[in-house]
Amino acid sequence: MIRLLFKIQTHQTHFPLSPLSTLVILLILGMPHPSWAAHTHDHTHQELEEIKQRLKVIELETDRRRITGAEERKEFKDKTPESEENYPILSSQKTRLSGGLTFILQGVTNNERQFGGNRADGSLSIDLILESEIRHNGLLIVRGDFMRGDGLSRLPDIFAGGVNADVENFKNDGSFANNPDSFHLIEALYEQTWKRERYRLSFGQIDLTSYFDQNEFANSETFQFISPLFVNNIAIDWGGDANGYGPGLLLHAHPFDMLEFNLGFFEGDGNYTDMIDQPFWIIEIEYERYQRELEGHYRFIYWSNETIHPSILNTSVAISGNTGFALSFDQALTQNLGLWGRFGTQDGEVSNYDLTASGGFQFNELFGREGTTLGIAFGMSFISDGYKQSSSLDKDETITEVYYNIKTAHGIHISPDVQHITHPGGDGTIAPITIYGLRAQIVF
Repeated sequence: MIRLLFKIQTHQTHFPLSPLSTLVILLILGMPHPSWAAHTHDHTHQELEEIKQRLKVIELETDRRRITGAEERKEFKDKTPESEENYPILSSQKTRLSGGLTFILQGVTNNERQFGGNRADGSLSIDLILESEIRHNGLLIVRGDFMRGDGLSRLPDIFAGGVNADVENFKNDGSFANNPDSFHLIEALYEQTWKRERYRLSFGQIDLTSYFDQNEFANSETFQFISPLFVNNIAIDWGGDANGYGPGLLLHAHPFDMLEFNLGFFEGDGNYTDMIDQPFWIIEIEYERYQRELEGHYRFIYWSNETIHPSILNTSVAISGNTGFALSFDQALTQNLGLWGRFGTQDGEVSNYDLTASGGFQFNELFGREGTTLGIAFGMSFISDGYKQSSSLDKDETITEVYYNIKTAHGIHISPDVQHITHPGGDGTIAPITIYGLRAQIVF
């Protein structure tokens, strides 16, 4: 009898019972009464077996309720492009720690000696994401990374800002040298949702590109294209620091099934000073289209960066602000083929290029091989009239990129990658260069 009472009480974490409830259950289950002590040993053993079976039923029902309750809780927002492969290293009902490791090796051919010649350089990044539920429908997100290596940086000036979007700028002088011993804070924000997550308010340190200018087929340097031109719209003069990280708030509204709105207000240069005087604000309208189970997204963006910009024609003249608009779409054509495109403009008086256009295709399971993705992209950055006059350059930069992402049996993604760049930085006197790369990526 003592052993039986102990077994019931040990399940209180799943099925809380008061002392009175425990007594009632024992009576219902047929606990032997002292007056029956004379019954045979076999009969008592049979009753105990029946009690064990009934306890198993109670235990199974308790577990079912616990699992059902966990499934009904709000799922965490997953920022990795392949969430089904993300096995967090720490996970509970309210807190989750996940991340990814990315190694990129790139080599260049036909690079002139004045820019460093032909060589190969690499970069390594470790991203960590901590998510924790706070109160009802509230979520705290902290994201940061460690980095080693500057990647392939000794190249001619490139309008796109480089050939490796995974390398970030954490130096005040604009260089891409990274301190390998430092943890770089990317995001630290709070999100509150309501109306079944159709509305969301976020504020804190925010990565603007995590919420604006999304694209299903060209938005991740760790799984898709590596060139910055094909990760986000480079014609948008993003607020925040050189990486687009900074303080601010955004409001997301999804009032209708096919229509979403995003409105953001951020500090202009990410240094937490003059946060109201020189802001960056942006509005995005997204239309979702479904036809025969094929999903598509079409976005219109208008933005304004009101920080002080030097004039392209005369750097001693300050111009307040840079504005522009952007278009973006991704459309599934079949279950294994997707088409995407981007277009953007900015003020040519303060920018080396005033218009960009890019697009491409994504092929899944090419040749019937599961776990493979082929991406093809082409883009152009059109030199601005002001930069033509001030620099005597007159060419438009073009970039072509092809990658092939292969998922191995161990969950590691291996991606050979090739980029070809003509007229880098608008300079027609520089020979075209070719970038060969190999990327390895794993999420955890």
